[in-house]
Amino acid sequence: MLFKNCSIRFLVAIVSLLILSLQTVRSQDTLDQPPAPAKYGSAPMSQIMEPTTTPYGTPGMTNVISAEPLGAGRLGMQLRGNFYQQSKTEPLAPSKNGQITTATFGSALGINPYIDGFVGLGAYNIRNSTDNGTGAGTAVLGAQGSLPLPENVPVHLGLQVATLFGIAGSQINTNRADGYNYFETRKGTDVMARLVQSFVFAGEDMGIKLHLNEGVVSSFESGKDVLLVTGVGAQFIVMPPLVLGAEINSRTFLAKPLSTDPLWATPSVTFRTPAHLNVGLGADFSLSKDRSAPDRALEPWRAFASVSISYDTQAERKLQEAEKARQDSLDRIALKNRARNAEESKDSLAFADAMKQARQKAIADSIAAKARQDSINLASSLAASQASLAEERSKRSEAEKQLLSTGLLLLDAVYFETGKTEISINSKPYLNIIAKMLVKYPKLQIEVAGHTDNVGGADYNMGLSQGRAEAVMRYMGQTEPSLNGHLTAKGYGFTRPKADNRTAEGRKFNRRTELEVMNKEVLKEYNP
Repeated sequence: MLFKNCSIRFLVAIVSLLILSLQTVRSQDTLDQPPAPAKYGSAPMSQIMEPTTTPYGTPGMTNVISAEPLGAGRLGMQLRGNFYQQSKTEPLAPSKNGQITTATFGSALGINPYIDGFVGLGAYNIRNSTDNGTGAGTAVLGAQGSLPLPENVPVHLGLQVATLFGIAGSQINTNRADGYNYFETRKGTDVMARLVQSFVFAGEDMGIKLHLNEGVVSSFESGKDVLLVTGVGAQFIVMPPLVLGAEINSRTFLAKPLSTDPLWATPSVTFRTPAHLNVGLGADFSLSKDRSAPDRALEPWRAFASVSISYDTQAERKLQEAEKARQDSLDRIALKNRARNAEESKDSLAFADAMKQARQKAIADSIAAKARQDSINLASSLAASQASLAEERSKRSEAEKQLLSTGLLLLDAVYFETGKTEISINSKPYLNIIAKMLVKYPKLQIEVAGHTDNVGGADYNMGLSQGRAEAVMRYMGQTEPSLNGHLTAKGYGFTRPKADNRTAEGRKFNRRTELEVMNKEVLKEYNP
């Protein structure tokens, strides 16, 4: 009755958590933001550390399993060795001082984001005992599924089902369900089903993970009662390379539960590397008391060590998909920017046309005034010429004033396609205006300077900035051939930033093309 009530409460809790999670999904706003860059290859250490795994290669601990899925295409493998020495002479167990070694190999594959399949195989060796020998252990085939809960919910719920094929020639312990290695050297075939709950309060860099397991094992072996297998584990991620673990596990017959059935604690430590390789060490310690009969539930201790490795078989495809999605989003943003720039360009062209008409009128007025003054006398003509020059200076554009006063002009209406050196068609009317302006100052030697942000390598950005500077120089030379010989081009890459490259706004400002007067002493002639 107690078991039935606990099961009902547990199922109610799972259903409640599922409903709450689905409501959370519906209430989330959909944000139209570009995906983050793919993290493979350039990710920080905490993002490429692998979760700890069970002997089957699935996420979890040494005995307790996790409800976290591997992920589609990820392959996990673990090789584990166990050792203990028989401390007492017990019936249906190796003789006293016998040294028992078992080994297990498991491999799991993420079939999709929520379902993993796994296999396992065991082997054993007994020495210094009356029944020395070596043989194959249990073969395992199973699958584990996790509910598709939202990523922002720190709860994972899952179910694991496995078949244990008893292919061992002889089982090391045949007394009840005794021995740490009971499932590792079975002769009979068992079916195991476990409910799994995991609570994750961190990423893989630091934090705590709690895992709860409740399961049953039904055997095809005659006379075997149904086993209840339970476990609870806590993992402490002290830092990305170091994970500490503590577990308590038990096995109890459903029909005849005994307080002395196997119950043990397992402390462990796992060392992780950025090469997707984990090394684990730990020990099992019995918490069971010896039974009243001569036999016992567990030996006092067992030590073990494991090596696990993980590999994402779909890493390249995931990287390409993520990068494509990100690039598509950036293309949409660039398209909006081009549309806005086109509107601004219309205003710029109208302004340029008005400036041209005003300048033509001023020149015509100046010529007429000069002709009138020439008809009077040379002195009057000189005075009219000086007045005309003063009037010309007063009608200079802001770009002319900036270039002639500082020797530097930012070409803020020159645009390029991402990663290319071809000038945008929207930039050419603006460059036409600038080229015509420079013709008026034939004594100036001007450098077209290209600059970039720090995204990408130094050589790539240096070449890109040089190509863009040359493209601007060639276009202005074609528009106004008299400028050829007065213009040079040079790319500086990201060596001369004017803003902080750590911000998007700063990087945007640093991507620029400038004109710089190289013979600044000549500027005095145009600014008397």
